[in-house]
Amino acid sequence: MIVKKIIRLFIYALFPALLLAGCKKWMEIDPPIDTITTTEMFSSNKEAEWAMAAVYSKLINGMELTGPSDVAEKNFGSGLVTVLGGVSSDEIIMAPSALSGEYLYLSSNTLTVKNSSMTARLWNTAYKIIFDTNGVIEGIEGSKSNQLTDSVRKQLTGEALAVRAFAYFYLVNFFGDLPLALTTDFNQTMGLSRTPAGRVYEQIVADLRQAKTLLPADFSAGNGERVRVNRWFAEALLARVSLYTGDYQQAVASATAVIGETGLFNLEGDVANVFLKNSREAILQLKQTNADQVLRNATPEGVAFNPYQWGFQSKFRLGSGWPELFEETDKRRTSWIGYNAGEAYPNKYKTGNHNSVYMAEQPEYYMAMRLAEMYLVRAEANVRAAGGNTVAAVKDLNAIRKRAGAEELPETLTAQQVTDAVARERQLELFAEWGHRWLDLKRTGKASSVLSAIPRKQPWKGDYQLLYPIPEDEIRNNNRLVQNPQYNIQ
Repeated sequence: MIVKKIIRLFIYALFPALLLAGCKKWMEIDPPIDTITTTEMFSSNKEAEWAMAAVYSKLINGMELTGPSDVAEKNFGSGLVTVLGGVSSDEIIMAPSALSGEYLYLSSNTLTVKNSSMTARLWNTAYKIIFDTNGVIEGIEGSKSNQLTDSVRKQLTGEALAVRAFAYFYLVNFFGDLPLALTTDFNQTMGLSRTPAGRVYEQIVADLRQAKTLLPADFSAGNGERVRVNRWFAEALLARVSLYTGDYQQAVASATAVIGETGLFNLEGDVANVFLKNSREAILQLKQTNADQVLRNATPEGVAFNPYQWGFQSKFRLGSGWPELFEETDKRRTSWIGYNAGEAYPNKYKTGNHNSVYMAEQPEYYMAMRLAEMYLVRAEANVRAAGGNTVAAVKDLNAIRKRAGAEELPETLTAQQVTDAVARERQLELFAEWGHRWLDLKRTGKASSVLSAIPRKQPWKGDYQLLYPIPEDEIRNNNRLVQNPQYNIQ
């Protein structure tokens, strides 16, 4: 049935400069407009690809027409998850000047409904991405044009499903139960109540399973660059989701499938190369614009985490004692941590304010999913599964540690020792990436004991802070939404 609903795609004004993978056909499209009907947008392969490219653009370059200069602190897909998760956990601390605002409440875990505008940005920008992916899915399904070929229909539907699943994964982990919107039809979505987290996860899994059947198994859609979703991103996200939901057999199977795709993926031998564009470790990267006067050719996180100028304290720093967690021989300590004005800061992205160049080629793309996580997922799933395979888990941990130059672990470790080793390795390998530390502490039940002992988070207000409050405007506009526990009594 032809979809009659008008889809607002809010296409970014700088879009021609942001096109993924140098796809020259997209460069020839007329300037975008704000609102178009589904029949206009999905009447040909070119227009349909343009719509999906706009989704990727908003993921990395933000939603605002004013420019993505501070997009890492405003947008779900370009650094906000890392910032919020890092400050809420024990991973990132703020410069004293930054603690006068909402970062103070995040850092001390004293959020209220009234001081949660930053967490509301995560909700709002993730749901905008979900709205747009729903629009792509509906538009392709509703189009009867014979100029929109079956192969493009399948691929773009698969990409939209996988990106929708990606957005819902972070929403459900940061907010808990939430409205499950699977259409652009406002009449159906305006009064949605909160769907239980378990049901949201079921939808995520369903989307990923369907996406796997539709997506290509290579990077041809991005002209060889790793900047568009393919089958292995869907498989990798399914591995992560399966670990989170306790389906350890599926987590092992999915992670193994990705790791086994050695024609596409390998651990980079040098940790300094992991975050370069088109790294062999990249399962998905997001290609940022180089046409913003502030970002220039840096990633949003590169600008956010690197010091603005040498000798001045960085806004975001690593928590106390963080560098000392690494062994002396661990190359991640020297390659992924920077030092400035006596402070350590995340330095996985080397291009920042101090060395970026306007309109120059980007040396790094923003990493959304990488192979090392799959080794860690498989290791944890193996040790947690019934009859845990500790030997296999240690081998996966050693693959990561050997690459880093750290001492390899013995295969004689007990199940508990391996479980602890997995947690530690995740902490070291995935620090300052997509909120992994925050989510790991919560899902393993360690958040309260670890975080409540940190001086800046005392006195501990309660475990209810492990979920963020639903944005006040959402509650006000939809009386079927119920606030997360204890936030409604503040």
